[in-house]
Parts: sequence; structure tokens; C-alpha cells
Amino acid sequence: MKEYFRRRWEESIAADVEERPEDVPRDLPYALQSKMFDQLATVSLGGAGLTVTLIGSLLRDAPAGVWVAVALFVTSAMVAISGNSKLIDGLFRRQPILQRSKIHVAVCVAMIGLAIGILSMSVYLEGKFSDAPAVSGGQTSEAERR
Repeated sequence: MKEYFRRRWEESIAADVEERPEDVPRDLPYALQSKMFDQLATVSLGGAGLTVTLIGSLLRDAPAGVWVAVALFVTSAMVAISGNSKLIDGLFRRQPILQRSKIHVAVCVAMIGLAIGILSMSVYLEGKFSDAPAVSGGQTSEAERR
């Protein structure tokens, strides 16, 4: 049994696959980097939309500081779009862009993480200090009706 699980583990991590990075097309890393910027921008805008929705409902009475999360999400989206634009410009000019792209990605991820943290803490605190009873799935028990 132990041998079976070991074999399955090695298969799942592709331990027996011979990688040949020299066969990877030269432009593939740039295409993947561009896709990453697209995804970061999408996640950022989705996070901003979610935050605004929560501010309009669950976080209605939360302090104004929760809007910082919206600003961070929007700024992250702008940095991601800027990073993608600079990536394309650098490729057209045949200039090195790896370091600048990594900085853009790191800044985006840091802002998204900070925004998620602020939003999560706001939801937690709003729920913790809320006087309203928890809403059940629409069905009330016999004890709740009395």
C-alpha cells in the first residue's frame, strides 16, 4: 500500500517527466506574464465590486475606512493594467522588462492582500458587534416562533 501511494504521489508531481525548458517558445513567458496581469486586474475589479456591494448591504454601518479596500482594489487594477502596458512597450522596444514586471505583480498582490484583509476585518467586526440576530435559512423552528 505504501508503494502504491508513493507511486501515485510521484505521478501527481510529475517526478518522472523530463522537462526541457529549451523547447519552450521564447515568447511564451511574455504571453503568460500578460495573462497574469489580466487576471490580477480582473480579480482587483471583482474585489472592488464585491466591496461596494457589501458596503451597500452588510457593511452599511461600518466606518468609512472600509472604503480604503475599494481604493486598494481599484489601484491594484490600475497597476496591473499599467504593468501589462509597460510589458508590451518593453517588448516592442526590445528592452529588458522582467524586473519591472515582477515589481508590478508584487505590488498588485500586496494591495489585493491588504484590501482582502481590510474587507475581512470589516465583515468580522460588523458581525461581531451587530445587535441583529443571525438569519436562518428562511425556516423557523418551533422554539423561534414562541
